[in-house]
Amino acid sequence: MKNKALMGYLSIAVAALIFSTQGIISSVLLSYDIEPLSLAFFKTFFGAICLALMMVPLRRKDFQIRRHDLPRFVVYGIVGVALFSYFFFGAIEATNVTTAITLMYTAPAFTVIFARFVLGEMVTLRKGAAIFLTLAGTLLVIVGYDTTALAFHPRGFIMGILVGVCYGVYNVLSKKYVQIYSVWTVNFYSVLFAAIFLGLLKNPVPLIMSGEIPPAGWLFVVLLSFLTYGVAYMFFIYGFRHVEAGRGSIIANIEPVGSVILAAVFLKESMSLIQMAGFILVVTSIFLATREEPAVHDEQVSDPLEKTLVYKNEVR
Repeated sequence: MKNKALMGYLSIAVAALIFSTQGIISSVLLSYDIEPLSLAFFKTFFGAICLALMMVPLRRKDFQIRRHDLPRFVVYGIVGVALFSYFFFGAIEATNVTTAITLMYTAPAFTVIFARFVLGEMVTLRKGAAIFLTLAGTLLVIVGYDTTALAFHPRGFIMGILVGVCYGVYNVLSKKYVQIYSVWTVNFYSVLFAAIFLGLLKNPVPLIMSGEIPPAGWLFVVLLSFLTYGVAYMFFIYGFRHVEAGRGSIIANIEPVGSVILAAVFLKESMSLIQMAGFILVVTSIFLATREEPAVHDEQVSDPLEKTLVYKNEVR
């Protein structure tokens, strides 16, 4: 169990590092005057295609799901994927990448709350401390000395908070559904229903026919879709199979730290003392989140078989 939990934490960390490229790519695409709703559709649409192309030769049996689970996947895809993408792009457009990412990482708090009611995970003092440290550390890492990097805009602020809410819902439902279906199944149907929902809200044909998006723009869209759904979400969902949703969401906050480290390595950007302090806070929060709770608690919330049986009883 300990080895599986370790693999779960590592998988979520890898996913978070891949996600760290999302804000930069998204800002490039929004510079082409693509509306957030349209960009969210194209991201999920090409994401569903990427997953289908990989599943047909490798995991064809994972297309099968129980008919009565379809409504659950529809809700999962709309809230956890479609609305998350729309609110994220909308927050970037109304404010900036820094503000959007900072607000997105209110997600651990929402995840812990939702996990308490949906999965029965306990809200412990250790989790509360870890959430506080990760929020403070994330803010310091992203902003550093330049507090003007945070741009306040009422609509952007609301959308940013809603990103955190949707992210929390996605984390909890990923944990719930991955106990029954494979990572491939959960990822594909969430993205598919997200694309269908967004396509109904925004007709993409006029934008495609207008030619406003250059070939380089389409390459960025496909790259964003593949990195997000074809790679990162696979690691992300797999990780949540083996760890608590609340703990996993705290580990995911390594994403902004990864962004700063990548910038330091590839762009030769220096890390300020305040950013280093934020890095230490995030690492400390991860240490708290990954420490084992008392044995009774672990058995109560972390046993995949127990979660599966509970869920199946709910379905019946």
